[in-house]
Amino acid sequence: MTERHQSDVVTADDVVYVAPRVELTVCPRALTTFCRFEVSGRAYGTEVDGVEVEVSVAGVTRTGRVTDGTWAVHFEAGALAHRHAGVRPVTARLTDSWFNAAQCTEWVTIDEFLDGFVHVDGRHRLEGKAGPDGELVASGELALGTHEAGRELVVMLVRDDDEAVVVSTGLVEPGWRHGEWAARLPLAGVTTGTYRIRALLTDTVCASLTRLAVGRAFRLP
Repeated sequence: MTERHQSDVVTADDVVYVAPRVELTVCPRALTTFCRFEVSGRAYGTEVDGVEVEVSVAGVTRTGRVTDGTWAVHFEAGALAHRHAGVRPVTARLTDSWFNAAQCTEWVTIDEFLDGFVHVDGRHRLEGKAGPDGELVASGELALGTHEAGRELVVMLVRDDDEAVVVSTGLVEPGWRHGEWAARLPLAGVTTGTYRIRALLTDTVCASLTRLAVGRAFRLP
């Protein structure tokens, strides 16, 4: 009979380490700089569940997390700008809990969105205070191709990201490369609280196509 030492016994708790591997399963082939999109995939290996996945598209990076071997990373509308246009890499990277890394790359064609992109910035100027004598000057910019001076937007002051309390119009002002816009919002009947600015721009070619931008929350004193 051959003597078997305890150290030679393989138990159910023994796990063979498998190095990480990552793959892209959903990756857009073509985008515009206005698009909202998702990149997702799978991750393999014994130590990948729960680790962070970093996805870089033309140098713009967003992150997600591996859950049961899958992951998804979301890019918001406007995450890409005109400088990202062209054939660009989409790279997913992760590092497992043993600090071993894996990555994979696909390619996407990014076109600049030439009509309809609108951005709300945070540089709103309050003249007076909330009430009948006050005005809020909201502002932002438009993408290349939408900056004709005199073009009109619909601008709303929205309370708690829910109810529009003031609706006004703004005009595109002459600007360099990107067109700046500004709108004066009367504050009669507006009380103190947390608000956002929403700006809507209708496409010049297709009237049914409207682009919406929502600014960050701010407080009116």
